[in-house]
Amino acid sequence: MTPSEKSALIDQFLAGANAFDDTLSLEPALLTFRPTVDAWTIHEHVVHFVESDIAGFHRHRKAIAEPGGAVVGYDEEVWTPALNYHATSMADCIAVLKLLRRIAANYLRSIVTRDWSQLSYTHSSFGKVTLEEWLQNYIDHVKFHRDLIERNKKLFKKA
Repeated sequence: MTPSEKSALIDQFLAGANAFDDTLSLEPALLTFRPTVDAWTIHEHVVHFVESDIAGFHRHRKAIAEPGGAVVGYDEEVWTPALNYHATSMADCIAVLKLLRRIAANYLRSIVTRDWSQLSYTHSSFGKVTLEEWLQNYIDHVKFHRDLIERNKKLFKKA
């Protein structure tokens, strides 16, 4: 991957920090609407997303500082109900997301000339993840949760 390709991915990653801004203006009933018994609410999607980015922040730093080092995954299906995400401020989470992504993006820009395929961590469930793969995964994660949020919005209107 060339430095300019890396820079383009970093731009996409950074843009993802704004992906949930609109949720702050949604009505409370929509934020807590659960379309099915096992589906997450919009509030839960946002808090989970930020929690995932917090883990991702550590993981990308591990890949750079300790290439090949081990990281342990977590079970999001257990964490979401156990941690009562509805007790967590979405506004605070979104502020943290913006800060973490800005810090990560700024640092990643400083190392675009390095060979990112040599920078990796070993995930307890997924195995080796290179810095390039990590970045793409966290870009894709935005679309995944935005699609589910849009689904919740449509189903709420029908309910």
